[in-house]
Amino acid sequence: MNKEEILEKSRQENRSGDERELQVKDKSMMWSYIVMVLMATIFTIIRSEQGLPMMDLSATVCASVCAAMTYRFIKAKDKRHLVIAVITLIVAVMATIRFFMGH
Repeated sequence: MNKEEILEKSRQENRSGDERELQVKDKSMMWSYIVMVLMATIFTIIRSEQGLPMMDLSATVCASVCAAMTYRFIKAKDKRHLVIAVITLIVAVMATIRFFMGH
């Protein structure tokens, strides 16, 4: 391989961004999910204590986590992500049903 071929191959491999950029994006999404889940948990507890419905927050958080885990499973084929996706999908569906029932 000559210098031009090596450079072209490197450009093609780095089309989606360099490794550091991808790691930063991945970490930022992780922190985003952590904060979202923590805040939703706090609001759910407060709303529950006040007798207000809380299923909308539960359904939203679970659906969001399910989408992320499904994507990770499709890309990485790690069965742990599939298990989490299925569990959060079930909880999201149950919470949505309870929300429409007025709970």
